[in-house]
Amino acid sequence: MYLITIEGGDGSGKGLAATVVSEVLAKERGFNSVELTAEPRRRHPLGRAAINAVREKRHPPQHEARLFALDRLDHGLNWILPRLQDGSVVVCDRNIHSSMVYQGVVGGIGIRNVATLNAGALVPDLCIWVDCDPEIAIRRIKSGSLREASPGKAEYFETLEIQRMIRSGYSEVLSGNSLTDTPFNDVEIIGPILNDASADEFTSRVTNELRRFLRSRPKPKNVDINDVDLTSIKRIIGWNSGQAKLPGFENRSKSTNQIIPWHTIRDAERKHSGSMGEGADESVPRSIHSRSIYSVMGATSLLSAADLNEILSAMGPTRLISRRHANRVIAHLSGSRYWMRESSGARGEGSHYRVTREGMALGTLMLVLWPVRSHIRLWRSRNPRTSYKHAMSGIMKMGISEGELHTLVERIRSILPTSNMSSGLNYEEFLLTWWNSQTSIVS
Repeated sequence: MYLITIEGGDGSGKGLAATVVSEVLAKERGFNSVELTAEPRRRHPLGRAAINAVREKRHPPQHEARLFALDRLDHGLNWILPRLQDGSVVVCDRNIHSSMVYQGVVGGIGIRNVATLNAGALVPDLCIWVDCDPEIAIRRIKSGSLREASPGKAEYFETLEIQRMIRSGYSEVLSGNSLTDTPFNDVEIIGPILNDASADEFTSRVTNELRRFLRSRPKPKNVDINDVDLTSIKRIIGWNSGQAKLPGFENRSKSTNQIIPWHTIRDAERKHSGSMGEGADESVPRSIHSRSIYSVMGATSLLSAADLNEILSAMGPTRLISRRHANRVIAHLSGSRYWMRESSGARGEGSHYRVTREGMALGTLMLVLWPVRSHIRLWRSRNPRTSYKHAMSGIMKMGISEGELHTLVERIRSILPTSNMSSGLNYEEFLLTWWNSQTSIVS
């Protein structure tokens, strides 16, 4: 889902930063996986060609930049992008900004020319800029561990003069003042983060800045967030279908719940409002259309029964909320017993939560409505006494985009395959008919 790049001069501590970032991301249960990679690719022919061109010094910087761009384009489209689409985070040691510094500034061909050569490359969602005093960097480059990891560095980077040029280049490229009208202008930059003192201080700074980025829930730059979410949902649905075929589960019966979407949302709002009594936890949202309630109910509907960790994982990277807040929302919802109920697990396992039949219908519906949740919430705040029967037509009049309508229709057909309405209807007609008709929820 996110491409996070680590940039900085040689010996600055990019490797340590990449390790810290990977460990923090691994604790965020919503991502499908955390993948660590680097550029140029030392074991790929395109990456090797770029490395050899720099070492041999037989080609001008413009040619070197083209080779790095080719390696980056192939790496991005064929290796990184499929992982982003699958809901993973990719951490890349060096990316586009390295070319801007090494060939654009130090090599003298210009930052804009490098950006043009890389116009088809993926755009980092976040760049972590690691900085270091050049003299300290030189000592690290000469250390056995670093040279062993990157043999041959002494051939072309092991001079104080070049290290100073590289540091100055990063300051120019990542300061935000050197680029105009390129796809790489909007990359969020963290740094410079100094790495010339305590490793603990450096680790703490990287960790805090990364968590701040994750809390802001930025829209990914290279993939559609709703496509990523739907992929995550389909993966869990497919896993559950496979589980049903395991020995001992062949005769597992499934019941079908018939609902009318707007009726379900109306009833849920009434029950949630009734549950928010005088002693209710103030941190639990009052609106049924809050992000956290949609996240919790959607995840539990996918799992039927699960503990807190499993619920957090089922939220996926786009619907993930904090563990602390999820725990409070789950406690309230299970306490009301309308949509989920708590049951004690085996000794030492903690609590498990089982979705009710009514909760399955509501959670599945919230999974479908996730892309337009904020529109429905806004409509409701403006029309607190209007029947939910008019909610779908209401959000259409508020200016919902064609893309959002398409996404909503796609989610209905993927998550509720029993909703077989005429394919001849346009998006608006399809959604209005679905909103007011009986829909089957399989539980």
